[in-house]
Amino acid sequence: MKQLVIIGGGPAGISASIYAARKKMDFVLITKEVGGQVIKAGSIENYLGYAMVDGIILVEKMMEHMRKLGVEPILDEVVDVERLSEGFEVRTASGQSFKTKTVLFCTGSEHRKLNVPREKEYTGRGISYCYTCDAPFFKNKKVAVVGGGNSGFEAVEQLLNYASTIYLLEISDQFRADEVLREKVLGNEKVIPLLRHRVVSAEGDGMFLKAIVVEDLEKGKTYRLDVEGLFVEIGLEPNTKLAQKLGVLLNSRGEIIIDCNNRTSERGVYAAGDCTNIFAKQIITAAGEGAKALLSIYHDLTYGVSSWI
Repeated sequence: MKQLVIIGGGPAGISASIYAARKKMDFVLITKEVGGQVIKAGSIENYLGYAMVDGIILVEKMMEHMRKLGVEPILDEVVDVERLSEGFEVRTASGQSFKTKTVLFCTGSEHRKLNVPREKEYTGRGISYCYTCDAPFFKNKKVAVVGGGNSGFEAVEQLLNYASTIYLLEISDQFRADEVLREKVLGNEKVIPLLRHRVVSAEGDGMFLKAIVVEDLEKGKTYRLDVEGLFVEIGLEPNTKLAQKLGVLLNSRGEIIIDCNNRTSERGVYAAGDCTNIFAKQIITAAGEGAKALLSIYHDLTYGVSSWI
């Protein structure tokens, strides 16, 4: 039986695996891909030790660190986690099975969808959830960005290098992005801000997106915007379905509730990073939480634990 199975290979899972290797623990790290959201982050300016670093390069550095310690992630998808009389059993899509004393969920989050007609049909064919990946494909084209927070404004900032016109839609009556971003984006003549607007549906020619139908919530009317690109930046959805199978408590946002030692409501189950109820969803906080979770697990396995949330 393993001491630990780490599920998820973003910054939290990578950090936890590095600490587990240093503690000489018997563990495995299982993930569909190494890096998580960092791979799609583009230029990163707030990770300690780097004034600016590309997301892919940062992940390569993390992988190099893992390899140096002999950590080899299992590239697979965990499909089931079951509590046993002693410990847990973790099963993967390829049929692998691991029995373990503890489980650490570092499953992160994924971009929220608009859930409007034909969104799925035109995803990857005009509709994108990764502006760093897809912005260059929209040179001299009209696009729309949904989301008035930092992510939405960062998407617009990058699209300014390519698109001819950018509609910026926000469902509320004010933008929430940092002031520096607001000044930079809203002061550009390419940007057309649309407060109190929401996307009703997507339209296309069967192959690619050609327009979106939007609703002006102030005037109570809908109209069509001819755009070839739609970038959705309305927040993240925590990946917690597996954790729910073990009965862990979630908050109203679907995040795993953890204590200061990264313990969940279920004994032997821990969580770290964006799938939890921590305040700041940042690369550096996820990495720190992964390290903290591992140290907590090591302590509990070595010395026992008297209390649980």
